[in-house]
Amino acid sequence: MSAGQTVLVTGGAGGLGLACALRLAGPGTSLVLADLPSERLERAARELSEATSATGATVHALDVDLSDREQCRSLPAKAVAVTGSSRLDVLVSAVGIMRTTPLAALAAEQWDRTLDVNLGGVVATVQGAAELMEAGSIVLVSSVAGRSGRPDAADYAASKAALLSLTKSAALAYGARARVNAVCPGVFLTDMWAGIIRDRDVEFGPGAGERYLAELAGRTALGRVGQPDELARVVAFLAGEESAFVTGQAINVDGGLEMH
Repeated sequence: MSAGQTVLVTGGAGGLGLACALRLAGPGTSLVLADLPSERLERAARELSEATSATGATVHALDVDLSDREQCRSLPAKAVAVTGSSRLDVLVSAVGIMRTTPLAALAAEQWDRTLDVNLGGVVATVQGAAELMEAGSIVLVSSVAGRSGRPDAADYAASKAALLSLTKSAALAYGARARVNAVCPGVFLTDMWAGIIRDRDVEFGPGAGERYLAELAGRTALGRVGQPDELARVVAFLAGEESAFVTGQAINVDGGLEMH
């Protein structure tokens, strides 16, 4: 990362978002974590501030409803304002909600909520961010679920597949103003995965969540789950100068769970 950049991470209170922010902290970087107002966001900002103090980075937390398109559209401008910068250099959208529900039982309300957060709010944030960029970088956190179907999370898989299409469209729309790429995480033991394990225990019986986790880990070429910083390193590559000729691409970071 170049010195003195302004970086916005949405979903910044989550495990993957926080790991990305930590990896993007360079000398004099202004880091903005945006998420729902909560002690979780405040704690993430404190932890990030303490972890990056030696770099001279500054950390700000912004409350936002990431399902509200108006709030998301204005969020990048607020991030720039709170840092006192004149432009936004990097946006990492690490937003994502998921609830395990078989497709036959999937209610319209759950479908709408998932797409509002995972897609609608992301589109609005990308629009607002690109307007403030000059040779900037946008990285969208999709999922390997966007590469193939998920019978017990069809709404989540559909939203993440749509992000892959959005990545290509935005890369074409914004050209040299903003490079736009995506990452597709596999299994990382974050709060979301803890929720998946709980949901599966409720839906399919005690122990179902851990069995599902073990099954997925066993199907990866590397035979294990990932560490958040392993995803963050790829995000940092896409955000930085080393990937200056890369745009419109999606990289699986999944230990070989998906290979397309």
